[in-house]
Amino acid sequence: MLKKIDIKEKVNSFVPYFATFYYIEIIYLMIFLNFLYGKVYAVAAGLLLAFFLTFHIFRLFNKKDINRKIQLYFMDIHFAYSLAYFFNRMFSGNDFTTVDTVVTLFRLITAFFEIAAVIILTDRIIKSGYSD
Repeated sequence: MLKKIDIKEKVNSFVPYFATFYYIEIIYLMIFLNFLYGKVYAVAAGLLLAFFLTFHIFRLFNKKDINRKIQLYFMDIHFAYSLAYFFNRMFSGNDFTTVDTVVTLFRLITAFFEIAAVIILTDRIIKSGYSD
């Protein structure tokens, strides 16, 4: 027999796993930093950002309220940037490379997931499950 499962609890446990997709943004940033400043700066920035993101994901998984707020801020900024990037790529008139297509689709898909995650993380019941 199936157990009755609260959907909000299951969806809430998805948010820390969703935050791992920001590693792809770090890799994408490292590619551009490599061209602009060289390998040393790209790797140093990538390692530092990956460390901070890993620490953030661990604390988000342990339901720390400050990390819930940080995640909301990340998603707000990333959502706005992703939509601006998408419309810029679509209407700029430039040709798409394979990397452009993958990054554009990735950002568009994550933008839709981020809207759902913002609704989840701002729910009164979900907020009460996070500790200080």
